[in-house]
Amino acid sequence: MRAGVRIYQYGPAMLHGKTLVVDRDVAVVGTANMDNRSFRLNFEVMAAIYDEPTAALLAEQFEADLRHAKEYRVRDARRTPLVQRMTEATARLLSPLL
Repeated sequence: MRAGVRIYQYGPAMLHGKTLVVDRDVAVVGTANMDNRSFRLNFEVMAAIYDEPTAALLAEQFEADLRHAKEYRVRDARRTPLVQRMTEATARLLSPLL
């Protein structure tokens, strides 16, 4: 966030699908997180779409989803209760085993 990245928390429900759109030109859609664990261990899949109209449509859908999201700020992270921060830190340590 200090480098200029903006993070949003989506609500009211969870949104599990992942979409990556590059310049409204190319898109990737699927269930995988963008990390090695998802691609190598969890056998999740993604579809690469090389179609400008479809990529633009997915970008527009993302913009629409942002209307239901709240921007997460550094000050929000500092307000997170200590017990929750410790639980999340422990889960990160154990994630290679899960």
